Amino acid sequence: MSDGPQPAIVASRRVVLGGRDQRLVIEPACLELSGGHIASVHRIDAEHYLDRPPELALQRSATLIDYGDRLITPAFVNAHTHLALGFLRGADLRLAGNTNMVEEFFFRIETALEPADVRAFVRMGAYESLLSGVGLVWDHYYRGIEVAAALMEVGLTGVVAPTLQDIAGPGMERWERELEATVRIDDSSPLRERGIFAALGPHATDTVSEGLFLRALELAEVRNLPMHTHLAQSIEEHARACERYGCSPVEWLERIGVLQRAPRGLWAHALFASRADLKRLDRARHNLVFCPYSQLVFGFPAPVGVWSELGLAWVVATDCASNNDSMNVQKELRLVAGQRTVGTTWSASYQRFLDGGGSDDARQAWEARAKSFESHAGLADPTALLARVWSLPGTLHSAFVAGIIEEGALANLLVWDLEHPSLWPALDPLSTLAMADPIPAIWAMFVAGNRVGRDGDFATSIRTSPAYRTALDEAQRRLRSVLARI
Repeated sequence: MSDGPQPAIVASRRVVLGGRDQRLVIEPACLELSGGHIASVHRIDAEHYLDRPPELALQRSATLIDYGDRLITPAFVNAHTHLALGFLRGADLRLAGNTNMVEEFFFRIETALEPADVRAFVRMGAYESLLSGVGLVWDHYYRGIEVAAALMEVGLTGVVAPTLQDIAGPGMERWERELEATVRIDDSSPLRERGIFAALGPHATDTVSEGLFLRALELAEVRNLPMHTHLAQSIEEHARACERYGCSPVEWLERIGVLQRAPRGLWAHALFASRADLKRLDRARHNLVFCPYSQLVFGFPAPVGVWSELGLAWVVATDCASNNDSMNVQKELRLVAGQRTVGTTWSASYQRFLDGGGSDDARQAWEARAKSFESHAGLADPTALLARVWSLPGTLHSAFVAGIIEEGALANLLVWDLEHPSLWPALDPLSTLAMADPIPAIWAMFVAGNRVGRDGDFATSIRTSPAYRTALDEAQRRLRSVLARI
């Protein structure tokens, strides 16, 4: 990392432009980077490519970085993380079959964490994110000030939602301080300059009271901040809402005004949200979060086909490394695409075939597969998949834009080596980025205008840097201390 973003002209014959409501295209372009943002985007005619980048760099008194035929894309956006929980990677997840792991396992251990533990563990999660091509995270965790500090130290941009709890959970005694932390993060010019912003983080409907939800809602309205919340994520949460309020978690949020008044809502998981619940959500302001691998372990995959059928907005995220063992949000896209056909395995016709082996049942199972494949084809569309980890989660906050290459957006960029075996032959680069395992092909990265690592030696240069080695040593020491305390 440099001390700060330097004015630069970044050029390539292959830059992914478009997004939002525009078709993604790959064209020659020059990107003017200034102050951590993309100051301008200059499309270039192919025949003028050799002349235009140097000319523009001279005009702007900027450094020219010409990547030639390498592909430039937005860096990925991970819409729901708990970076600190990477220290529990490899936990015995057999417990997940019989208990609420969040309450019975995570809460108990998280209670023992000290502020410096959180900071050390977040740093490691931030490094893992960078190495996975993630330039911005939406992180929801306790000790929000420590989370923000760790992001700034590593050089990862993000939205920090300090976890709010007052009914249950490790944050019960800290909710006032976490509300204050939210304000401090939102007011901090140094954090904003490094691409770090605030959101309101009520944990869930069964750990947060109506009073605290409304306190958070008022702050969200006054400051125009999104709310980032777990919603209908467990059978226990649904049962408690029914017992306490006589309705579902989603309906309860509607009753107390959260759904109507929150400027934006990022609702994670929604496993126990019925069709009636889902119809209460507004596509323009509410975004559901699908964490495929995490949900496979801790519950079951959310019905994203139904979400799409209802016209709801949704994005893709990893959740925490203790749930799915990775912060690589791009790898989640393959599992999203697989939702087209996974239901066939559990269809009545295929179950009959398993029991009897009849050809009629086999044919009916294949017909069910074909119908599902066709009706949910949009789940595997490459541009739609990439949008769920690029522009959609990058445009949910009023204070910034990310996940898209356009004027004013955060300068979070990836440069890809299309000759790398994991991308070759790259006949359709967007499809390959969505469905392959391309992370080893990252050639270079910029986050908030700062170059991360060394071009052409991206991953190794980060892992061998003094900053990473220091962070690793601290995290190892903190981990030993935590294990001794629990």
